[in-house]
Amino acid sequence: MEINLQKISGLSISLDEENLDLIFDGNFPFIEKSKRSLNDLRPYLKNPEAKNGPDPAYRIWRRAHLKKDDEKIRSAGLRYDLTLLPSGTIDGEFVKTAGHYHLPYPEIYEVLRGRAYFLIQSFEESAEKIKSVYLAEAGPGEKFVIPPGFGHNMINVFGEPLLTANLVSEKAEHDYEPYKNNHGACYYFLNGGNLIDIVKNPNYDSAPEIKKIRAREYPEFGLTKENPLYSLINNLQQLKFLNHPEEFEGEWRNW
Repeated sequence: MEINLQKISGLSISLDEENLDLIFDGNFPFIEKSKRSLNDLRPYLKNPEAKNGPDPAYRIWRRAHLKKDDEKIRSAGLRYDLTLLPSGTIDGEFVKTAGHYHLPYPEIYEVLRGRAYFLIQSFEESAEKIKSVYLAEAGPGEKFVIPPGFGHNMINVFGEPLLTANLVSEKAEHDYEPYKNNHGACYYFLNGGNLIDIVKNPNYDSAPEIKKIRAREYPEFGLTKENPLYSLINNLQQLKFLNHPEEFEGEWRNW
């Protein structure tokens, strides 16, 4: 079954649910498609020896923009990506992305299909410990901004595929090592039958309690539920904070 995602994404794309793949109807010459296999994800799992779970664990399409928009998006120094996670678990742990820290730029995520858990954590270097942990849930059309300096990963605890889009600065650096060295984020999300078991990762010396926050709109930046993230390609000046977060501190992150 193919699900047309043009209205919500602003692009001529469809989701092939049977094969867990995307179909692009248009001129998308710059896409870099990759897969994260189960073996790739092992260092980030609660059980690195896990044998049961989706493989590939998730798929990524980087620079998934139309040829006609290439000059605009490249001159703005941004990148538009898509990420597709299947539903299910890996040895009882819900399917997730590996996780990384953003240095030093923010990132915007948009849910196109399914529902996402965004788990973000900040590290206090002076004390060498996790300073804060936040959990946000977002559904179709909702946006979530990852602040600079935070680590984050996505978890799919729901029984359907999860597709997200994101815009990020090409200058952003992504540090995966803290997640790899600690076998994931500071919390694991496990299948507890009718419940979701959220368990602290013992590889961290300490982990503060999770604070739940809401995905919210930022109309001053064009980030509303009704406005596809890709549509902002035509007005990228609104997203100046992706390359210059220091000019907007306190404006785009108020939780």
